[in-house]
Amino acid sequence: MFKKNIKIISLCLMFALILGCTLTSTQVASAKTQELHATLMQKSNPIYRNIVKNNAPVAYKVKIKKKTIVIHGSLSNGYDDRQQVSNIGVHTYKLSSNVKYVSRGGEAPDQKMKKKEFKKYLKRNADSGLGLVLEFKQNKVAKVAIAS
Repeated sequence: MFKKNIKIISLCLMFALILGCTLTSTQVASAKTQELHATLMQKSNPIYRNIVKNNAPVAYKVKIKKKTIVIHGSLSNGYDDRQQVSNIGVHTYKLSSNVKYVSRGGEAPDQKMKKKEFKKYLKRNADSGLGLVLEFKQNKVAKVAIAS
């Protein structure tokens, strides 16, 4: 009897998990545009601990590959009190075939860069405290920005 109850409970939990994943995927897929944010900061920087302690998003390593961007750290979906910050880990996202690379700040328009130029700019600013912004369209990264 006990084993039978465990099986029923397990099946119910699996069904709930599958249903929850399906609903979550549908909600994400229906979003036309989404942004994720992080602060560019190396682990060796004394400020890094404070950022993590305050549950703020931080990217301590970013690699742009041919078809993906790999971010080591955490990301958030906004800047306000309702933001959700992911766990620190490795986050990989697919790049759109026509992804744009930009720097931005203040009221000025985005400064477009070629991928190779942006990778150098990213390397120079890896410990700057500037923002890293990923803009999504159709579940792929459409724009990568370093922002002040």
